[in-house]
Amino acid sequence: MRTHWHRFSLFFLTVVLLVGLSALRPQAVTNERLAQGKLARDYIQAMELVRENYVQEVDYEMLTTAAISGMLRVLDPHSNFYDRKAFEEMRMEQRSQYFGIGASIQSRHRGVYIMETFKDTPAARAGLRYGDQIIKVDGESTETWNSDKVRDHLRGELGTEVKVTVLREGAPQPLTVTLERAAVDLPSISSHYLVKPGVGYIALSRGFHSTTSDELSTAINNLKEQGMNQLVLDLRGNPGGFLDQAIRVADKFLQRGQVVVSVRSREGKAGDRDWTAESGSPETFPLVVLIDDGSASASEIVAGAIQDHDRALIVGEPSFGKGLVQTIYPLSGGTGLTLTTARYLTPSGRLIQRDYSSGSIYEYHFRRSANGDVKQEDRTKSQMRRTSLGRPVYGGGGIEPDVKIEPGTISNEQAAIWTTGLFMFVRKLMAGEIAVAPQFKRFAIEFDHQPQSGEFLVNDDILKAYREFMNEFIAQNQYYGLTMKMVDDHLAWSRGKIREEVLLAAYGLDTQRRMTAEEDAQLQRALSEMNNSAQLADKARRMSKTSKK
Repeated sequence: MRTHWHRFSLFFLTVVLLVGLSALRPQAVTNERLAQGKLARDYIQAMELVRENYVQEVDYEMLTTAAISGMLRVLDPHSNFYDRKAFEEMRMEQRSQYFGIGASIQSRHRGVYIMETFKDTPAARAGLRYGDQIIKVDGESTETWNSDKVRDHLRGELGTEVKVTVLREGAPQPLTVTLERAAVDLPSISSHYLVKPGVGYIALSRGFHSTTSDELSTAINNLKEQGMNQLVLDLRGNPGGFLDQAIRVADKFLQRGQVVVSVRSREGKAGDRDWTAESGSPETFPLVVLIDDGSASASEIVAGAIQDHDRALIVGEPSFGKGLVQTIYPLSGGTGLTLTTARYLTPSGRLIQRDYSSGSIYEYHFRRSANGDVKQEDRTKSQMRRTSLGRPVYGGGGIEPDVKIEPGTISNEQAAIWTTGLFMFVRKLMAGEIAVAPQFKRFAIEFDHQPQSGEFLVNDDILKAYREFMNEFIAQNQYYGLTMKMVDDHLAWSRGKIREEVLLAAYGLDTQRRMTAEEDAQLQRALSEMNNSAQLADKARRMSKTSKK
């Protein structure tokens, strides 16, 4: 099941940071400016009428925030206003860190639960673990809170304390720990390892932040030391970020002088620019890039540049289609906004931004099909461009993969089972409360585990215990609408999902990914296309050398 909760906050491409209002050049007063002044007075008058006469008392700051947000929404889906808290969180994410306890949380069955704790963080050192239900924060009950509200209360100023009370499966009473908030790294690269001998895998999935390029270099060098001579670069789910980091990432794989991206601003404005690769020694090993509909902005710049220059094959699903560039403008009082100030083009001249003129913001971000995917047969000739080798590529709807393959999707029934009964079963399994599987009990997450293919296999006895648990769970929680027929229809899927959850609980997300790589259909197809990708890149290099003579 895919989650896209980051789309509103992270789907923008940043060009300039810390551009204040002082950077705006004064203009002569014109008739248009006078008209703007009249509108401003109308706004102030309307604001005062609402504040003084509305049926109940309203907050002035709330009205102002809503007014600015509404103004920006009229422009495009990516120009946004951020209040003080949201603006600071955005800035922290861009710095690849935040201040908190170091745990991933989610809303599951009737509460908010810890799904993973991160290495060397306050949560891990305190022994918090997968399945712990957060029932209080600083003594305040979380019974009516969602995961966002819990997260907001767990984060705070560096060095401050937060008291967390959790309900642990199998524990006789709630556990309360006092944690000191610390800087928690939020790296762009969530995982890197050898998926098989000689073939590296790098998941660049958490945005393009200030550390992204350096992280990638470190990961590549680490994998080279392990014998890597081929690479799968996974950009699935990557929502974008800094333009300069996208350029530096693409630079690692392109020949010097090759165009990475072109930025075009409003007519008459300075700022149009073409960025070219500058590395004198790019990586030349065979490469395949993975994308999906969560790959946006900076991710699409990297994928588009690599595709246009025939450096590698792109595998997966069509990308999101976000070709607008935002500049961050801090405002007074710690608020800020992101304003679309330019468009970007891939090296072949493609504008990959998809249409946003119809449909709601929600449809644009979360229901892509409702907003209208751009089918290849519907694209005009004007949107068609060619790669270095003459292959046709199209703009106007994201990056179309060279090899399209759908992911393993999760049905609504499976999602309902997973986030409720199955999750609660795994909690009991990891607490040692399932009699047929005492070996599954874990007291804390084990970091840096070297995975073994035969670990935590879900046998028939465990599956039988799962069915018995689900029968009782359904009887006690009928409001979910689950039935035993649903459970039996998805029993084979549940076997694999139970193991995935157990691996996450025992070893963390990175190890879970390593041990379930064979079940990732898109990754497996990327591996099978490696030779074809290498041949494509070799042909492009030979043609480039010939043209330079």
